[in-house]
This record gives sequence, C-alpha cells and structure tokens, in this order.
Amino acid sequence: MIKQTILSLTTLTLLTVSSLAVDLTTCIGCHGQKFEKPAMGISKIVQEMKKEEIQLALKEYKHGSHGGSMQEVMKKQIAKFTDKEINEIVTIITSNEINITKQSKKDIKTTTQSIEINIDSCIGCHGEHFEKSAMGYSRIVNEMSKEDIIASMNGYKDGTYGKNMKALMATQAMKLSTQEIEAIAKMIAQAQ
Repeated sequence: MIKQTILSLTTLTLLTVSSLAVDLTTCIGCHGQKFEKPAMGISKIVQEMKKEEIQLALKEYKHGSHGGSMQEVMKKQIAKFTDKEINEIVTIITSNEINITKQSKKDIKTTTQSIEINIDSCIGCHGEHFEKSAMGYSRIVNEMSKEDIIASMNGYKDGTYGKNMKALMATQAMKLSTQEIEAIAKMIAQAQ
C-alpha cells in the first residue's frame, strides 16, 4: 500500500492507495507521489522514462549492476520485490494508476502551532511510526528521546552526525527548519 503523510501539528493525515499489491512507500518518499522528482536530487525523473528503461533499471538495481552513488540503497529497496512485482511497479508508474484517497489518522495528534511538514521521505525509510531501522543502518527513531532526535537532525544538517547514510540524511535535514525538526521530534516522542 502506498502511503503519503503530511504532518500538521494539529492533525496527521495519511494519503493511501488501497488498490496496490506492492508497497511503494519508500519509492514515493524519494521519487515523489507520481515519480515526478529526481530522488535525492540526483536520479533521473522516473515519470519521464520509458517503460522498458524503468524495468531494465529496476532489474539491474536488483542484481547490483546499475546505479552510481545510490546503487547500494536501491539494491536493498528493489531486492524485496519479485520480477512480477517489479513489472507491476512499472505498470503503475507508466499508466498513472496511483489514485489517492484521504484517510484520517487518530493515533498521533499534537496541539501546538500549525506547521505543515511532508514526512514522506522519513516514513519511506523509517516506517509509518518510525519503528524501523532505515535501510538497516539507522537507530530506531521512535526509541530515541525528543532531544536525541533534534540533536541528530541538527548534526546531519551541520555534518557532525551520521555514518553510512550521512549524505542522504543531510539532504533531508537541510530541507527542515529548526521549528520543523522540533515538531517532528515532538510528534515522534509523543507517539511512544
């Protein structure tokens, strides 16, 4: 199921696609809801690629023979899909079958100033409730304190924190203001 989450400090809304058999959360987190963005600012725009190009790229990522700086990240992401699921992903992307429905999420709420933050790329790697180790490298964020989350995000921004995913996380953290980092940390800490 595809999920896109927009965090507003007064509510949290999930956008989901319920008709898909494959989970494209991570894909959308980096490539955009309609695969319209260059992932991490460096990939091709998948939406502009031909069906055969996408299929070949995904299969080559799966076998470790495609990609530059994101080769290992993409290999881990694609390895979980069968060839049949890869074909389904390609069909979804090229036919624009991504239909969004709005669904309310009541288990995480905050009541401070209204800041709207798109946390798709966070959820794609860390899980909907920040319960996963991102790509097998990171700490589990929902086990961290609010202060630790803020310190790590600020460390990613200034280059003083991180190991394997440092460059990837720096790109994400640089997009966030101090208030947005604090809002995300507060939301995660309150959900624990």
